[in-house]
Amino acid sequence: MIIICDSSPIVALAILDQLDLLDQLFKEVVIPQHVFDELAVKGKLEAARITVWAQDKIKEAQDKHLMQSFNMILDAGESEAISLYWEKEADFLLIDEKRGRKIALYNGIKVIGTLGILLLSKQKRLLASIKPLLDLLQQSNIRISDKLYKQALLLAGE
Repeated sequence: MIIICDSSPIVALAILDQLDLLDQLFKEVVIPQHVFDELAVKGKLEAARITVWAQDKIKEAQDKHLMQSFNMILDAGESEAISLYWEKEADFLLIDEKRGRKIALYNGIKVIGTLGILLLSKQKRLLASIKPLLDLLQQSNIRISDKLYKQALLLAGE
């Protein structure tokens, strides 16, 4: 399976020290060049760890026309991620932002978010529990609504 990644889930998984979950769950993990450029800025949260992890995963989308059409409503990273999703015939787009998810779903793209990755990892027994990770995310600058937090714990059986 192939997953194309947007920036915020990568940051969230880096904060949790769980980037390797993506490598364990998917045959190929793709980081669009624009997404990498957003993440690799010196001094940005988790930039050093992400830069090392992402080195062999960075790809540039070829369909510039498609990217430009999405750039009218999304940022460059999200636009390139959607382009790469179709170019690579990916299985999932890893994205958390509400607007990006909505547009991706509207265009027939299968999306998964940070919490989905954590739930899938627990289901595959890569994680014993997600509650400590959700708590850590809530203590960081990553926003999780109370409703989503409770729903994730319910789905995880915790």
